Amino acid sequence: MFNRNIETEFRKWKTSPIRKPLIVRGARQVGKTSVIRKFGQENFSQVIEVNLEKKDQLAVFDKANSIEDFLKRLSIFFDKTAVPGSSLLFIDEIQESKNIMELLRFFAEEKPQLHIIAAGSLLEAKIDKSWSMPVGRIDYKYIYPMTFFEYLQARKKTALLQSMKNIQLGNEFQFGDLASDLFKDYIVIGGMPEVANSYINIGNYDEVKTILNRLHTAYIDDIRKYSRSNSDNKYLELVVEYGAKMAGSLFKYENFGGSPYRSREIAEAVHTVEKVMLLRQVMAVSSTKLPIIPKSKRPKKMIWLDIGLVNFINNAYKEIITGEYRGKIMEQVVGQSLIAGGVHKQIDLYYWAKDRVEGSAEVDFCIQHGSKLVGIEIKSGSISKMRSLFSMGSSDKDIVLVRISWDNLKVETYKFSGQVYKLLSIPFYLVDRLPELVDQHIG
Repeated sequence: MFNRNIETEFRKWKTSPIRKPLIVRGARQVGKTSVIRKFGQENFSQVIEVNLEKKDQLAVFDKANSIEDFLKRLSIFFDKTAVPGSSLLFIDEIQESKNIMELLRFFAEEKPQLHIIAAGSLLEAKIDKSWSMPVGRIDYKYIYPMTFFEYLQARKKTALLQSMKNIQLGNEFQFGDLASDLFKDYIVIGGMPEVANSYINIGNYDEVKTILNRLHTAYIDDIRKYSRSNSDNKYLELVVEYGAKMAGSLFKYENFGGSPYRSREIAEAVHTVEKVMLLRQVMAVSSTKLPIIPKSKRPKKMIWLDIGLVNFINNAYKEIITGEYRGKIMEQVVGQSLIAGGVHKQIDLYYWAKDRVEGSAEVDFCIQHGSKLVGIEIKSGSISKMRSLFSMGSSDKDIVLVRISWDNLKVETYKFSGQVYKLLSIPFYLVDRLPELVDQHIG
């Protein structure tokens, strides 16, 4: 069973003096259930798991009218007693029960010593105005497809991974070619745990495609679970079918995927699919001043859940490192990696573009890191290909400029239009460390 980065956060939660019930959120099949079970087995004397997608369990526990009633039902149904301090109570697919969701607030008040983790894939999409969320009485953590570093850990490349975690700016790294080759494998298969497990154990791309096809079909089948009406299904299905084809590219709601549907209909469908964490809309910003204020009417950039699914839906595999597909797919994998850093809170990810009246310039991504704005361009080291990054940097000397490519980790100096720019150059295989490397650069 794979180690996941979120396990470190689970261990902190376990020992926290201000611990509250924890809800782990993420799309289906990203490994929520597996990692919670693993954490429970390694850190508690017993794990009691309630799965609310099972009709018999939902029928029993959904009727609980108090904490004591819930725990009594738990004891009778499983013939186990939840013991504070030594038991982990795991409630899976909690979005199936509005009642149990509302009970979580009372666990925090009445049984604060009992460790409770809940997981939900379709939670946000199923909530309506009648739900009473226990705001302030629960904590949230987010889990995404496996990052490249998690993939290396799963492949037991422990020594290489440790050396990559220890690289400092100015140090020479002897294993860049090996790390790059492994990253290219990661780009092909992606970070869905079942897919990675199959590839690591069998090494067969046909098996990878079979699993990805099953996952994609399951996401389409899920539509009826988070659709508010039958008439919405066609819009949601279009977004799930076509969204991955737009990964790493700009898109508009109007005529999405060549459809005749109106902007309002597609906008609602895209927002719903975003809520269940299958995609992320990256909005444009034109200012370089903080706080970041997005331009809601500009085209958005599509980042899909996982690069492996994107490759499958686009029917692109070993050739993805070259050709026209390369540009947008590298934006997808970098965007996916940046988003995966949002364990505590979802990362606010944007792209920068000049207002049209000011000319044409666009930087692939920008984020706020502490009190700094970071501009991120996914390009080779040619000055002509980084005009947009220089344009962004020329507006404010405090902006941190980052270039991500296959080149080595280093700080570069460029002179363009009479100004000098210092760029932090990060290789693709170190994208997981981007915030830390930015700190080294500006420190």
